[in-house]
Amino acid sequence: MTLREYPVASVHPDSPMTEEYRSTLLRKLADQARAELVAAHTYSRWVHRTSNPEEKLHLAALAQEETDHWFRAVKLMEELGVPASRVADYQTHDVFIPIVRVLAGRIRWVDLLMMSFLIDHAAYFLVEDFAQSSYAPWAEMSKGILVEEETHSDFGAHFMEVQVEKIGQARVQRALRKWWPVALNMCGPSKSPHNERYLRLGLKTRTNDDRRAAFRDSAEPKIGKLGLEVPRLLRNRYPFF
Repeated sequence: MTLREYPVASVHPDSPMTEEYRSTLLRKLADQARAELVAAHTYSRWVHRTSNPEEKLHLAALAQEETDHWFRAVKLMEELGVPASRVADYQTHDVFIPIVRVLAGRIRWVDLLMMSFLIDHAAYFLVEDFAQSSYAPWAEMSKGILVEEETHSDFGAHFMEVQVEKIGQARVQRALRKWWPVALNMCGPSKSPHNERYLRLGLKTRTNDDRRAAFRDSAEPKIGKLGLEVPRLLRNRYPFF
């Protein structure tokens, strides 16, 4: 069991930081900023494509919130001396996003709504860890994000219900089969060379498998309520593709 060296919200911008702590923190913040911006761009591209007022308002709100989350992550990095123009320099080499783009193929309306239902739900459990971060400004920012994220999966479930009625259960089930392994992969690999360090520095509170289990415990009943089946996986371990 990894012992946590830094309690929750115990480190501040003016606190002495080891190089290991600072570089790891910047990497985590940069990765969050990237994820938030990808989500913001994805949702914003679809706002004009729907004529349904409720859907348009929901997507616009999602795009605005994700942009705000990106902005806040960037500002935390600026407070640590990293200008916005250099945030990308601190991002990890992540193959997850390009792989998802290839595997997902063409994004359809039902895919976008499934992303809102599943991907935003999985993201909640990542941010839940951030809210217990040893870096106080990040913990505080993440608590605010959690309040917003709590409503996302409910909105997503509502729009999934509409899609089941509109296009049929079979087509929604196909979209679920596509995005279910993507959502599971969001929690990261079971064995990561960085996991022990994140836990020790207090920049993470659970292993990737623990976060994935928490997500599944929450998401699978919601899937059942929609009259859908939790997809069988081609692989039962990371990566689930």
